[in-house]
Amino acid sequence: MERKSIFLLLLFFPSLTFSLSPPPPRPRLCHPEDEKVLLKIKDHFHNTSLFSTWIPHTDCCKWSLVLCKKIPKTTMHRVKFLEIDGADDLVGTIPPLIGDLPYLETLIFRLLPNLTGPIPQAIARLPHLQLVLLNWNNLTGPIPDYFSKLTNLVYLGLNNNHLTGSIPAYLGRLPNLKALVLDDNHLTGPIPDSFGSFQTRSQVTMSNNMLSGPIPRSLGNVNFEIFEAGGNRLTGDASFLFGKNKTELVHLVLSQNKLSFDLSKVVMPLDSSLLILLLDDNMIYGKLPSWMGQVSVRIFNVSYNQLCGPIPTVGGHLQEFDQSPFSHNKCLCGSPLPPCK
Repeated sequence: MERKSIFLLLLFFPSLTFSLSPPPPRPRLCHPEDEKVLLKIKDHFHNTSLFSTWIPHTDCCKWSLVLCKKIPKTTMHRVKFLEIDGADDLVGTIPPLIGDLPYLETLIFRLLPNLTGPIPQAIARLPHLQLVLLNWNNLTGPIPDYFSKLTNLVYLGLNNNHLTGSIPAYLGRLPNLKALVLDDNHLTGPIPDSFGSFQTRSQVTMSNNMLSGPIPRSLGNVNFEIFEAGGNRLTGDASFLFGKNKTELVHLVLSQNKLSFDLSKVVMPLDSSLLILLLDDNMIYGKLPSWMGQVSVRIFNVSYNQLCGPIPTVGGHLQEFDQSPFSHNKCLCGSPLPPCK
């Protein structure tokens, strides 16, 4: 009787037979060519602990440090994101194999103190790259010319390495580049005039290098959000980086250079977004303009210049600082410094 009941159940509900079977394995998303390349990169670095999840014949789209995307109108998934960072035991150079991941959009090698050597030319074979961070390493050599082929690049960070040579002019002409970070290298020569072609709200930082010469006046045409060039050997006028139209400017850092201009003639909009203004250790002269007391600057320093006259009290924001941001000038006076005579 019991056998008959089971037979009837299977007869009228044949789908029950499937529920008794294990589900079929899910297909792996990772493209086999991408898996091969990633495993070769792992071998290149001698299997550090960073790559513990990179196991052959498993789905590389589920490995740590990696993300994939589906290619439209196909069933393929390709690696679009690779981030290798924060490992003291990773030793070697950036492998040219990187150029064999053709759908990469984000490439990150950072915080790797034993990553050395030049930036490989193979990166030029990655036309989809939008974000490249090769920072806080020990890379050497120049900024390569073949980055000019990366026309989709939006963010390029090469800071805190040992890069040498001049800044290539093509960087100012990359059509989509919005952020360029070159701080703390050994770059020399002038700031390219082509940097006057950056878009509104761009972020350009190149502090703590050995750049020299005047800042090109073409940069006055750009409504930067962030511009930092402190700790270099820049000379001449920089007043054109200010202006009533600089509504997007949030950070301006020009400290520790040899800049010389009349600060009293500099203007900014009263609804300015300026939060950081560092002009210390230059040869800037004149008076502090009244707008400085009305803008809500949070980090401020004009020390070690040749400024003179009373510190503006209108708005009262400059009185929120102690004496040190105003010290070592020609004859600045008034709160927070001693009263004017």
